[in-house]
Amino acid sequence: MSHTLLRRSCLTCVTAVLVIGCSQPSGIPTAPSMLSSGPEGLQSRSSDRCLNVSFEGTTNVAFIEIAPGVFTLGGLPIPVTLGHVPGIMGSTVTSLSARGSEGQGAQHLTLQHTFESTDPANAGMFLTEDKAVCAPAGTDPNVCRVNDVLQIVSGTGIFDNAEGVLRNHGVLDLNTSVLTISLTGRVCGDGL
Repeated sequence: MSHTLLRRSCLTCVTAVLVIGCSQPSGIPTAPSMLSSGPEGLQSRSSDRCLNVSFEGTTNVAFIEIAPGVFTLGGLPIPVTLGHVPGIMGSTVTSLSARGSEGQGAQHLTLQHTFESTDPANAGMFLTEDKAVCAPAGTDPNVCRVNDVLQIVSGTGIFDNAEGVLRNHGVLDLNTSVLTISLTGRVCGDGL
């Protein structure tokens, strides 16, 4: 009896933590690296140096050579317009771990995305560090729903002192090697 109550208490605590963590307004950073930057890291940035952005589309996924003879899975670079800035965006997987006793559960990934402006008047680029989950979507083991949080970690040009968070919800179909993208968020940089 006491073990059942303990399990229920633990489940209630875990659920409460998840609900509180997942219900934070999108403008409030919760990543430890952002919180460690002090109170100024929690203040919203001036709108004159930030863009609210969104993008919907598709990309092909393939193995990408990241060093001589070293390949990783990634989203091939595609044209993307974020706010008023046209550019090219691509991704690479940096780690992958499978859940489930036989690896049949959700896949937990870390990735990097690179966005590079193609507008000569607004040159620059930014890099993200991401955490994503690819959860099974139905009975086909080659199709999963992707939920990805992209933390902007560095930038150059118009994205000097870059920061912000993007979120992607999509579907990865390894039968066709296509990833659908539904990206929203906020990008900040000194030149925006």
